[in-house]
Amino acid sequence: MAGVAITAAMIVTVVLGFGTGNSSTSAYAATPPPLLYSQTADAAPAAVLLQQIERRTTDSQPSSPSPAGGRIHWKSWSLFTREDTGGDAESTLVPQDYVVTVHADGTGTEQQTTRGQSETHPLGRSRLGGTVPGDPGEFRAWLQSRSNVSLSDPMGAAQAAGDLLQRQVLGPQQRAALLHVIGQLPSLTFEGDAVDRAGRHGEAFSATSAGSGLPTRYTFIVDPVSGQVLGVEETLTKTAGKLNVHIPAVINYRTYLSATLTG
Repeated sequence: MAGVAITAAMIVTVVLGFGTGNSSTSAYAATPPPLLYSQTADAAPAAVLLQQIERRTTDSQPSSPSPAGGRIHWKSWSLFTREDTGGDAESTLVPQDYVVTVHADGTGTEQQTTRGQSETHPLGRSRLGGTVPGDPGEFRAWLQSRSNVSLSDPMGAAQAAGDLLQRQVLGPQQRAALLHVIGQLPSLTFEGDAVDRAGRHGEAFSATSAGSGLPTRYTFIVDPVSGQVLGVEETLTKTAGKLNVHIPAVINYRTYLSATLTG
């Protein structure tokens, strides 16, 4: 399962509470609370709202080619579950912090910090490197050709968006094009205004997929001014399967904190 972000102020623990889980000795994980959304009754449809942000992003900021290199800081939070031979499951919460430096040739380094321990690894040349198209149609074709997922499925779109945002600094045209991909998801809904897990204002758009095996709501938090995707959250909505969490449960989120040019 892909990782998702946790803020430094949030303390995450595993609660060894016993109840009506998968077995009498199941340990339930204290997952983070869902974000709170505020929506007006007369809000426009989700796709229309995203189109407005697209136009705002490209109209208010100068057009520029996708940067060749940059520094990206993001945090992830993941729920991992281990099942023993007796059928008991234990869920562990893993927060991670990443600083990625990408060079002009697509290579770079990734510093990963987990529970206070940091490691830096070299990154090979990314399949997402090179010039990223700004035209929405060309961008979608470019992203699809470099992703082993369906961009028409919310799970696939979330994965492809994450792969891109974690390795590439996007200009305004590219940010708008990514929003266009999200806006084409089937049954996309506008959840409302929200404050993300880094304390930033955004607007939340969600779509549901069972591609992982469990019905999961994928929520994209978008800055309505810059068009930046601030974060992606995954929430189980109907059943937890063998995961030791209470429904609804946020099982995964990524928070994109900064993306700056380095040359």
